[in-house]
Amino acid sequence: MYTPVADISLGGPGNTSFKSASARAAAAAAARRKSSVAFSTSARRSPFTTPGLVLTASPEWSSLKRTTPLNRSHQTSQLLEGSGQYTLESYGASLPTLVYEALTFADRNVEMSAVLSPCGWAWLVYGRRLLVWCYRNDKYQFRELTLPPSDLAHRAQLVVVYAANEGQVPSCVAASPEGFVRYWQSIAHEGSYFEVSTELQGQECESLVFLGPALGCLLATTTSTTLLIESAVGPPSNQNIRVRHLKVPAGLLGGISRRVSSLVFGSMPTQAPEARLVRAVGVPGAEADERAVLVLSAHSLQKWYLVPNEPDRLIYEVNVEKYIREGFVDHVWGRERTGTTQLRVWLVDMQPTASSNSVMVLTAAVNPQVSQQLVYALATMETGGNSPPQRVTNFSVLKHSEYYQESAENVLLAQRFLLCGNTAYIYNRNTVLCESAVGEGDSGDRVEFSGAGDSILGVGRSQGLPLFFSANHGIMSITTNQHLNQSSILSESIVGESSRICEALNISSIGLEAITASHDATSRLQAAYLHFNKNNVPQAQALLDELFPGSDNTYLDNTVLNLSTNLLDDSPALDPRWTENEQAGSTWALMSLIVQSQIKDKATAHHYYINFLHQTGLWQRLSVGIVDEKQMLTRVALAENDEKLAFASTLRAKHNDHQHLVDAAIRYVLNDRGENITGKLTPADVFYRRISRVDSIVWGLLRAQEEVLSADAAPRDAPGTIHTVNSLLLTLLSSAKSPTGNVNTLANPSSDPPMELIPWTASQGPRGMRTLLLQQHGTTVQVELDRAEDGATRAKLYIQMVDLADHILTGYQPQIRSLMALSQESHSALLRAYERDRYNLIQPLVQGGQYDQAVGLAEKYCDFRTLVEVCDRTENQERLNQYMTQFGSEGFSDFVFRWYLETGKRGRLLQHGNQGDLSRFLQDYTSLAWLHQIQSRDFASAHTTLRQLAREESAFLSRKKTLLSLSKLCNLAASSPGTGDAGLLEDDTLALEEELIIYQEQLPEPVLTAHSLDPETMRVLSPNELIHLYTGEENTYANEFDFKKALDLLAFVSTEEVADLKKHIWIRAVLRNSWEHMDTDNPLEAISETLFFKTIELAFTQGSDVQELLIPVEEVLDSTEIGNLRDDATFQFLVNAGYEKIKQLLG
Repeated sequence: MYTPVADISLGGPGNTSFKSASARAAAAAAARRKSSVAFSTSARRSPFTTPGLVLTASPEWSSLKRTTPLNRSHQTSQLLEGSGQYTLESYGASLPTLVYEALTFADRNVEMSAVLSPCGWAWLVYGRRLLVWCYRNDKYQFRELTLPPSDLAHRAQLVVVYAANEGQVPSCVAASPEGFVRYWQSIAHEGSYFEVSTELQGQECESLVFLGPALGCLLATTTSTTLLIESAVGPPSNQNIRVRHLKVPAGLLGGISRRVSSLVFGSMPTQAPEARLVRAVGVPGAEADERAVLVLSAHSLQKWYLVPNEPDRLIYEVNVEKYIREGFVDHVWGRERTGTTQLRVWLVDMQPTASSNSVMVLTAAVNPQVSQQLVYALATMETGGNSPPQRVTNFSVLKHSEYYQESAENVLLAQRFLLCGNTAYIYNRNTVLCESAVGEGDSGDRVEFSGAGDSILGVGRSQGLPLFFSANHGIMSITTNQHLNQSSILSESIVGESSRICEALNISSIGLEAITASHDATSRLQAAYLHFNKNNVPQAQALLDELFPGSDNTYLDNTVLNLSTNLLDDSPALDPRWTENEQAGSTWALMSLIVQSQIKDKATAHHYYINFLHQTGLWQRLSVGIVDEKQMLTRVALAENDEKLAFASTLRAKHNDHQHLVDAAIRYVLNDRGENITGKLTPADVFYRRISRVDSIVWGLLRAQEEVLSADAAPRDAPGTIHTVNSLLLTLLSSAKSPTGNVNTLANPSSDPPMELIPWTASQGPRGMRTLLLQQHGTTVQVELDRAEDGATRAKLYIQMVDLADHILTGYQPQIRSLMALSQESHSALLRAYERDRYNLIQPLVQGGQYDQAVGLAEKYCDFRTLVEVCDRTENQERLNQYMTQFGSEGFSDFVFRWYLETGKRGRLLQHGNQGDLSRFLQDYTSLAWLHQIQSRDFASAHTTLRQLAREESAFLSRKKTLLSLSKLCNLAASSPGTGDAGLLEDDTLALEEELIIYQEQLPEPVLTAHSLDPETMRVLSPNELIHLYTGEENTYANEFDFKKALDLLAFVSTEEVADLKKHIWIRAVLRNSWEHMDTDNPLEAISETLFFKTIELAFTQGSDVQELLIPVEEVLDSTEIGNLRDDATFQFLVNAGYEKIKQLLG
């Protein structure tokens, strides 16, 4: 362990320079404390449990540090502790006396915090005291200010001290937790300040970020509300400090969700978990006074762009949690056994990277279904453009982890971090964990501030160093020892790389001059590439400027792709066999004569080619090129060429293991291409030359396999061949990885147009990779699986089937995602094909009883049908309930319920325990909803549902009657017990529906017979139909009671139809009798036996409103339906006489 030796001058009493009696007392107290804790490399455990060297800050050094001002510049630091990787040192000038006193005599029950700004100013907050000093300058520059009144504890993170110009006395902005802002134009004048209220209506302020003198400060609350605090020089008044909410100009809000609008448009959101602020940061914009503001909440990232005196611009808001969730699945738990929905993920902190074009997020996750291990990771996302990040560009899982307990969640998630170079310094109150931010190296050192009363009060960065403000030791820096040797290591790396590229691409100076002078764009780009790798950077840049001047990218993409393809398909110039068959020599002059080495050299050269594109700025300018007569994103095409090189390398390595099979496949491919083998070249030489078409080997392998299957060979030859082909294909596909980056992650960057993305390993068409792999999977199922003789062989086959299905379904994913923004019709068609293939690929596993493997694929690719079928087959309700939770947000519950309905398992549906989801689902299936409502004792809802079903029922009268009866019973059950008020819940609709049923049930037998109506199965008749049946000719024995029922049914028809139907009823009554030979001497007696007047008399007797029921006499006499009776005087006389008598009776 390193033990520092203090300079004798630092310990001598003569050099102790305190400026007050209280300071001297503090020194004595420190001296008494200094022996209580000594240096130790084994400190108490902290939330960071990673093993590694522990540096513990020493209280003994604390007394020396505080009692002696450092009479030297801040660049010279006092070494406190060292390790193999990191060194802990003091930093800067001595603390001002009042700061020292505050630290020494502070009430530990009062919160104390500090901030170390990059410009050299530090401030400490203790109660309402704000102590400000310059920590990088020996000159005495100290001020004390008073913060606004507050019922909550002030925090240094709500204070900003800044100087508009170097050498100027700084200004200060401070906010209380409640939102009262105080502004000092100069900290030299404590009593001269302006104050304003932000009117946050109960929200609590979380952080204050300085955006520059032109924009002011960004104030963020714990619920992610953001405000801009602007200062203006002028006469003393509150107008010298303005506060406004960040907001988007009116008319630009299209597509922004309600939650986002409540977050950013000035309204006061409640403190919902989804709005919890993680961090707000500002990064430089295009101009000096412009800033991009990034606000990270619990789930989403917002990017604002602020320009002085211009409207605020919300560039985007994106849910980044889902990308980080996928990162944990891919890098920690694996997709084969973990779905993204079963994780609990937290975004803990965020820092911008040095380039300001990306951010790094400290995040944590736990998978409760696996263990309670809380895993931490650092995730990097690109944020520089106007398009939201679409992926995590780097995901580094930290070595340390914790045991998650919900009761300790606040402690476990209290970490913050500083990002300096490639090192992330993750800290809490007492510990700093030094970790590589790029996932390299072993677990980092821990620095613990574990002395009595010690803690980290604040952090900052200065000149690239991470700074930590210790309660016992003041300002300290942690430096990495590796940075001293960084330059030499980089130089060695460049020299070594240049040497390797020269070996791989050995071209003469004459050859280089020739292609440099060429007029062909591809050759000139090749020349620039070779000049670049020979360190002739000016010559390379000059060639590029001529080829692609300014922003002219017309020929860039195709030229870049042509050169990439040429590199992949080049032949070895030093091989005399190729020299005999080539009119022109190799453009790259590859030296190796061994095929495997040639492929390796091509891969190395292509890797350097990609690096060349990056270093010269061409990579960022790439967009869309032409590949096989189709448009394709150039970056993706280059990455696919990398993958083909890896694929070819693996194929060559496996060639000798499967010599006969691969040779046959190569012969099929070359014959299909029409390539003739001449001279001393072998088919393998010719095939491996064209790496850009190496994927054709898959078609060749299947042709070779087909030859074996169709031959009269021994039965065991076929399964063996299929097994070998499967094994080789899976090895090749797994090896197709690009060092440039995953093809999926390179698709659709912000500068590229939206475009369909079909990976070469999932190409379509008769000879496309996807088609061939599906064919091979089918062959495995139909041929090999049936012929497998033992369980071990079948088990191997099932594993191969799972891997084949996994590759096929993975290949679908980027194409599905890319089509979402292009064509709804094409996306829907592809989705249907994907779902069909997904089910067909997994179903053989289910049929074979391989439930675990089937479920693994179904979970990974969300094949709900398979998941439900497996749970149903195994009667595993617990697993089904687990899936309902895991895939709840993806509609799994509705799928399960619909599956039960489609398979006729309605009883299982109603027995399901997830009552909330079931109730919601059954809203669209009212024929079952009432059963569930009765089961859950929701009788009022059951009554309403049954009543609605009864009203809608038209197929069977008996069912309508039953539904009404059940509705009445539910109505009774829903009433309050013992009150006798059951009937109060019933409305008139039930009585009316029942009355209609009675009218239909009372139809006379002749009518039913005439219309072939069976009382048990007849449909529900409408009131209109009932009227016609009661008054129709089929009702041969109709009497006044039938016609009175017809009149009563008028109450159930629409108002528009009443008049016509009423007239119809009375005219039918007239026509029921013969009026020709009636006795006109006794007219009233004569008409009393007619059905017309009997119906009137019955209505009168029953108390009906006869005047309302009758039609005017004119309508009767003038109706065309009565035929000759219109001209019959006797009829007219009798009817008029009858109406006269009725009029007399009714008064």
